[in-house]
Amino acid sequence: MPPQAYPTTPDPEIFLAIGGDLRLAGADAPERVATRCDDAYIGALADAVAGDLGGRVGVVPRVFLRKLVGDVLDRVDQFPDFDPRRDYALAVVDAELTPEERAARRPAGPDDVELEV
Repeated sequence: MPPQAYPTTPDPEIFLAIGGDLRLAGADAPERVATRCDDAYIGALADAVAGDLGGRVGVVPRVFLRKLVGDVLDRVDQFPDFDPRRDYALAVVDAELTPEERAARRPAGPDDVELEV
């Protein structure tokens, strides 16, 4: 099987589909999770993760899923007062990234920075 080819720009529909599928999986409070983690929130989180990782979709999915499930969905499900829009700020630290993800996070040099003119 050939290696998976990833698009060069984020496709929000992929992250919405994945997030939507995971949103209620195993939730003890599915109504609260569905309300607080709607498609708009999942899309905003995916955009934030993609932006933090240089918009390179090939390195975004693992970090997105980790943040969505571990930092957001589980907390909304477990803690009735937790509202991710109010109580969660995305924080991605280098220690939790693979070398490829860290490389995607920052341009390698001045020629890698795209400027709009």
